[in-house]
This record gives sequence, structure tokens and C-alpha cells, in this order.
Amino acid sequence: MPREWFTVQECIGLPGYPGTAPAVRGRLNALSKGKEGVKRKRVKSKAWEYHISILPAYVRDYMAEKDDVGIPGNSTLWEAEPKEIWDMMFRLLTLEQRKQVSGLFGTKGIDTVFPFLFDEKPPF
Repeated sequence: MPREWFTVQECIGLPGYPGTAPAVRGRLNALSKGKEGVKRKRVKSKAWEYHISILPAYVRDYMAEKDDVGIPGNSTLWEAEPKEIWDMMFRLLTLEQRKQVSGLFGTKGIDTVFPFLFDEKPPF
């Protein structure tokens, strides 16, 4: 049977997610806020479990590939929020690359950082 519930510890270091338990817990709590049935107490433990449905689609896809976890419904990579994608990409950059991107953005604007967004022809 596919896994549908995950703990904070299991979500640390997922693409676009923080590397510490308190930060991941905060994100998972924010994602589950106001939604019933997506957060539950783990049996015989102090830990909480979160339902896979609260995670962004790109994280669910990643978990399915990594752990062979079933994903209910059809989801696509494009369901991820642009800020989540940007955060994930920025975290993957080295410190030097981050400085370069931040400098370019600050002095020359977004069209320098992402020139293909402003070209008439598609990048691929």
C-alpha cells in the first residue's frame, strides 16, 4: 500500500524545503493550516504526520520517484508556485553563483538573469 503520511524528519532536505526540523515543521504547519484531515498524531510517538496532499506537486513527484510512493490523482510539475521553484533553484546555487545572480538582478534587472523570458524564440 502506498505511503500517504510523512513526518517532519522525512521531509527535511526535500527539494525546495529547509534543512532543519523547526523550519520544515513551520512550513508543513502553514501548508496544513485550515485543512481538515491532513495532520494527525503518529501512533505511539510525539511526532505529527502530514498527508502528502498538502505538499506541492513537484515534491510529491520527487517523493514518488525516490521512494516509490503512490500519488493520488494526476499532478504535474507546473502546479508548483513560482516562488517555490525560484527558492529551490536559488538554494541549489553555490554562494558565488548566488552573489552573481543577486548582483545582476539588482543592477541590470530580471531580463539579464532570465534573458529567455524576453526573447521571441523559445529557449529549447
